[in-house]
Amino acid sequence: MEIEEKSRMLFMKYAVPCAGTLVQRGSARQEYVDMLIAAVKNNRPIPKDAERIFKVAFAACSLIAKDSGKKEIDADIVHQYFLFGHDTAVSKRYGEMGDFDPQACRIRPGVVRKMGNGFAVVENSLGRSRYKADYCDVKEGDLVVTHWDFIVEKIDRATTEKMKKQKKQLQVL
Repeated sequence: MEIEEKSRMLFMKYAVPCAGTLVQRGSARQEYVDMLIAAVKNNRPIPKDAERIFKVAFAACSLIAKDSGKKEIDADIVHQYFLFGHDTAVSKRYGEMGDFDPQACRIRPGVVRKMGNGFAVVENSLGRSRYKADYCDVKEGDLVVTHWDFIVEKIDRATTEKMKKQKKQLQVL
């Protein structure tokens, strides 16, 4: 399965925060991860097939696309997986590997409370924490999605509420 060219950056914004785990496992080099982070941060071209190092996420997106009758992974598929399927994958993968922080890996909706020096204080289900605001332009009051220590993107209220409802059902905060 291929990923739609215009959806690659979105996929990488969600996936790259997990790259530290890949480095720890020896399946990615830190220099390569640093280059990917810089490419995403600066909206530069993503190397060909870079998304394939995120095997679980890429496979899950491929399966969702196939089940949806799509010929490639698009933004809707990326959102379906990362916003509404990632928690299940995190729980399963942590049960298998146990070598990462499942709470840090969960993708959460939140509200930007304060901005400063490329960081934002975001209030989410974990309380208030500092996140890198490199991937999107945010301001106080914006609804956002966080993953590890990154703000991934802005979201709307309906998506925020849908995510909160699902997290409550899955009993993951």
